Amino acid sequence: VYKRQELEPAVPGAVGASLAALTWFRPGPAARWLTGEALAEVSVRLGSAAARPGGLRRPGERRASAALARHAADHRIFEQAAEVRSQRLHAPFLDNQVVRACRALPESLRVQPGARASVLRAVLAGSGIRELPPGWGATSHASHAAAVRAGLRMSVGRLVEIFETPLLADAGLVEARVVRKALRAAAEGEILPLDGLAELVSTELWLRRLLSRRGSCWTGSEA
Repeated sequence: VYKRQELEPAVPGAVGASLAALTWFRPGPAARWLTGEALAEVSVRLGSAAARPGGLRRPGERRASAALARHAADHRIFEQAAEVRSQRLHAPFLDNQVVRACRALPESLRVQPGARASVLRAVLAGSGIRELPPGWGATSHASHAAAVRAGLRMSVGRLVEIFETPLLADAGLVEARVVRKALRAAAEGEILPLDGLAELVSTELWLRRLLSRRGSCWTGSEA
Protein backbone atom coordinates (compact mmCIF):
# COMPACT_ATOMS: atom_id res chain seq x y z
CA VAL A 1 0.00 0.00 0.00
CA TYR A 2 2.82 2.39 0.86
CA LYS A 3 5.32 1.67 -1.89
CA ARG A 4 7.84 4.37 -2.66
CA GLN A 5 6.54 6.66 -5.40
CA GLU A 6 6.88 10.24 -6.55
CA LEU A 7 3.83 12.24 -5.49
CA GLU A 8 2.82 14.72 -8.16
CA PRO A 9 0.09 17.29 -7.47
CA ALA A 10 -3.18 16.60 -9.24
CA VAL A 11 -3.32 20.28 -10.16
CA PRO A 12 -0.08 21.71 -11.60
CA GLY A 13 1.47 24.85 -10.16
CA ALA A 14 1.65 26.41 -6.73
CA VAL A 15 -2.00 25.73 -5.91
CA GLY A 16 -1.59 22.03 -6.61
CA ALA A 17 1.56 21.85 -4.51
CA SER A 18 -0.17 23.62 -1.63
CA LEU A 19 -3.19 21.33 -1.79
CA ALA A 20 -0.94 18.28 -1.93
CA ALA A 21 0.78 19.49 1.25
CA LEU A 22 -2.59 19.59 3.00
CA THR A 23 -3.18 15.86 2.58
CA TRP A 24 -3.41 13.91 5.81
CA PHE A 25 -0.66 11.43 5.07
CA ARG A 26 2.08 10.83 2.56
CA PRO A 27 5.27 8.76 2.86
CA GLY A 28 8.10 10.53 4.65
CA PRO A 29 11.64 10.75 3.24
CA ALA A 30 12.83 7.77 5.32
CA ALA A 31 10.02 5.46 4.17
CA ARG A 32 12.03 4.03 1.28
CA TRP A 33 14.50 2.39 3.69
CA LEU A 34 11.97 0.75 6.01
CA THR A 35 11.45 -2.98 5.82
CA GLY A 36 8.29 -4.50 4.41
CA GLU A 37 7.19 -5.61 7.87
CA ALA A 38 7.55 -2.07 9.24
CA LEU A 39 5.57 -0.58 6.35
CA ALA A 40 2.84 -3.18 6.81
CA GLU A 41 2.56 -2.26 10.48
CA VAL A 42 2.36 1.42 9.56
CA SER A 43 -0.43 0.72 7.08
CA VAL A 44 -2.43 -1.13 9.76
CA ARG A 45 -2.03 1.73 12.22
CA LEU A 46 -3.01 4.32 9.60
CA GLY A 47 -6.07 2.30 8.66
CA SER A 48 -7.13 2.18 12.30
CA ALA A 49 -6.54 5.91 12.72
CA ALA A 50 -8.55 6.71 9.60
CA ALA A 51 -11.46 4.62 10.86
CA ARG A 52 -11.65 6.47 14.17
CA PRO A 53 -14.01 9.47 14.29
CA GLY A 54 -12.01 12.64 13.89
CA GLY A 55 -14.67 15.27 14.35
CA LEU A 56 -15.44 17.81 11.66
CA ARG A 57 -11.86 18.79 10.90
CA ARG A 58 -10.49 18.15 7.45
CA PRO A 59 -7.60 15.70 6.97
CA GLY A 60 -5.15 18.48 6.18
CA GLU A 61 -5.97 20.23 9.43
CA ARG A 62 -5.27 17.09 11.43
CA ARG A 63 -1.93 16.70 9.70
CA ALA A 64 -1.03 20.35 10.35
CA SER A 65 -2.03 20.10 14.03
CA ALA A 66 0.08 16.98 14.51
CA ALA A 67 3.10 18.64 12.85
CA LEU A 68 2.66 21.78 14.98
CA ALA A 69 2.45 19.75 18.18
CA ARG A 70 5.58 17.82 17.21
CA HIS A 71 7.58 21.00 16.51
CA ALA A 72 6.36 22.59 19.73
CA ALA A 73 7.46 19.55 21.76
CA ASP A 74 10.90 19.63 20.13
CA HIS A 75 11.25 23.33 20.85
CA ARG A 76 10.30 22.78 24.49
CA ILE A 77 13.23 20.37 24.78
CA PHE A 78 15.55 23.01 23.32
CA GLU A 79 14.25 25.55 25.82
CA GLN A 80 14.94 23.20 28.73
CA ALA A 81 18.46 22.54 27.46
CA ALA A 82 19.21 26.25 27.12
CA GLU A 83 17.95 27.04 30.61
CA VAL A 84 21.03 25.36 32.01
CA ARG A 85 23.18 28.14 30.52
CA SER A 86 20.68 30.90 31.33
CA GLN A 87 19.93 31.49 27.66
CA ARG A 88 16.49 32.20 26.30
CA LEU A 89 15.21 30.71 23.08
CA HIS A 90 12.19 32.10 21.31
CA ALA A 91 10.30 30.80 18.29
CA PRO A 92 7.64 33.38 17.31
CA PHE A 93 5.94 30.96 14.92
CA LEU A 94 5.05 28.73 17.90
CA ASP A 95 3.44 31.51 19.96
CA ASN A 96 -0.22 30.87 20.70
CA GLN A 97 -1.28 34.25 19.30
CA VAL A 98 0.62 33.65 16.07
CA VAL A 99 -0.87 30.20 15.65
CA ARG A 100 -4.40 31.48 16.25
CA ALA A 101 -3.88 34.33 13.79
CA CYS A 102 -2.60 31.97 11.09
CA ARG A 103 -5.47 29.54 11.58
CA ALA A 104 -7.94 32.41 11.30
CA LEU A 105 -6.66 33.35 7.82
CA PRO A 106 -8.86 32.35 4.88
CA GLU A 107 -7.67 29.27 3.03
CA SER A 108 -7.27 31.28 -0.18
CA LEU A 109 -4.50 33.28 1.53
CA ARG A 110 -2.77 30.34 3.22
CA VAL A 111 -2.16 28.38 0.00
CA GLN A 112 -0.55 31.26 -1.89
CA PRO A 113 3.19 30.91 -2.71
CA GLY A 114 5.27 32.61 -0.04
CA ALA A 115 2.32 32.93 2.30
CA ARG A 116 4.17 31.57 5.32
CA ALA A 117 6.97 34.13 5.10
CA SER A 118 4.62 37.05 4.48
CA VAL A 119 2.34 36.08 7.37
CA LEU A 120 5.25 35.78 9.79
CA ARG A 121 6.68 39.10 8.58
CA ALA A 122 3.33 40.77 9.24
CA VAL A 123 3.11 39.27 12.73
CA LEU A 124 6.66 40.36 13.60
CA ALA A 125 5.99 43.85 12.21
CA GLY A 126 3.01 44.10 14.55
CA SER A 127 5.30 43.32 17.48
CA GLY A 128 7.82 45.97 16.42
CA ILE A 129 10.33 43.84 14.49
CA ARG A 130 10.55 45.28 10.99
CA GLU A 131 14.22 45.28 9.98
CA LEU A 132 14.42 41.80 8.50
CA PRO A 133 16.99 40.96 5.80
CA PRO A 134 15.82 40.64 2.17
CA GLY A 135 14.57 37.16 1.37
CA TRP A 136 14.10 36.28 5.04
CA GLY A 137 11.66 33.40 5.43
CA ALA A 138 11.73 32.41 1.76
CA THR A 139 11.71 28.69 1.12
CA SER A 140 15.11 27.57 -0.18
CA HIS A 141 16.60 24.13 0.32
CA ALA A 142 19.69 24.54 -1.85
CA SER A 143 22.06 25.83 0.84
CA HIS A 144 20.72 23.37 3.40
CA ALA A 145 21.17 20.41 1.08
CA ALA A 146 24.71 21.50 0.22
CA ALA A 147 25.62 21.77 3.90
CA VAL A 148 24.10 18.37 4.69
CA ARG A 149 25.93 16.73 1.79
CA ALA A 150 29.25 18.30 2.85
CA GLY A 151 28.79 17.06 6.38
CA LEU A 152 27.86 13.62 5.09
CA ARG A 153 31.06 13.41 3.05
CA MET A 154 33.14 14.29 6.11
CA SER A 155 31.39 11.84 8.44
CA VAL A 156 30.40 8.98 6.15
CA GLY A 157 32.96 6.63 7.69
CA ARG A 158 31.61 7.14 11.20
CA LEU A 159 28.01 6.90 10.01
CA VAL A 160 28.66 3.64 8.19
CA GLU A 161 30.30 2.31 11.36
CA ILE A 162 27.21 3.24 13.38
CA PHE A 163 25.02 1.23 11.01
CA GLU A 164 27.19 -1.88 11.21
CA THR A 165 25.01 -3.08 14.10
CA PRO A 166 22.16 -0.55 14.36
CA LEU A 167 19.39 -0.80 16.91
CA LEU A 168 16.90 0.03 14.16
CA ALA A 169 17.88 -3.19 12.39
CA ASP A 170 17.56 -5.15 15.64
CA ALA A 171 13.99 -3.85 15.86
CA GLY A 172 13.30 -4.99 12.30
CA LEU A 173 12.69 -1.47 11.00
CA VAL A 174 15.56 -1.24 8.49
CA GLU A 175 18.18 -3.43 6.87
CA ALA A 176 21.63 -2.27 7.93
CA ARG A 177 23.22 -3.21 4.59
CA VAL A 178 20.73 -1.09 2.66
CA VAL A 179 21.26 1.97 4.86
CA ARG A 180 25.06 1.69 4.66
CA LYS A 181 24.84 1.51 0.87
CA ALA A 182 22.59 4.59 0.81
CA LEU A 183 24.96 6.57 3.03
CA ARG A 184 27.93 5.82 0.79
CA ALA A 185 25.93 6.64 -2.35
CA ALA A 186 24.70 9.97 -0.93
CA ALA A 187 28.24 10.90 0.12
CA GLU A 188 29.40 10.27 -3.45
CA GLY A 189 26.78 12.66 -4.82
CA GLU A 190 23.88 10.37 -5.76
CA ILE A 191 20.51 12.12 -5.56
CA LEU A 192 18.79 10.66 -2.50
CA PRO A 193 16.38 12.14 0.07
CA LEU A 194 18.92 13.47 2.56
CA ASP A 195 16.18 14.31 5.06
CA GLY A 196 15.29 10.63 5.19
CA LEU A 197 18.87 9.61 5.91
CA ALA A 198 19.08 12.32 8.56
CA GLU A 199 15.96 10.91 10.23
CA LEU A 200 17.45 7.42 10.33
CA VAL A 201 20.76 8.66 11.74
CA SER A 202 19.15 10.88 14.38
CA THR A 203 16.75 8.12 15.45
CA GLU A 204 19.57 5.60 15.74
CA LEU A 205 21.68 8.00 17.81
CA TRP A 206 18.68 8.85 20.00
CA LEU A 207 18.02 5.16 20.68
CA ARG A 208 21.65 4.56 21.61
CA ARG A 209 21.69 7.57 23.90
CA LEU A 210 18.43 6.48 25.50
CA LEU A 211 19.74 3.00 26.25
CA SER A 212 23.05 4.31 27.59
CA ARG A 213 21.26 6.64 30.03
CA ARG A 214 18.44 4.32 31.04
CA GLY A 215 18.31 3.99 34.81
CA SER A 216 20.55 7.02 35.36
CA CYS A 217 18.08 9.82 34.61
CA TRP A 218 14.44 10.61 33.98
CA THR A 219 13.30 9.36 30.59
CA GLY A 220 9.71 10.64 30.55
CA SER A 221 7.80 7.43 31.20
CA GLU A 222 8.42 3.88 32.29
CA ALA A 223 7.14 2.61 28.93
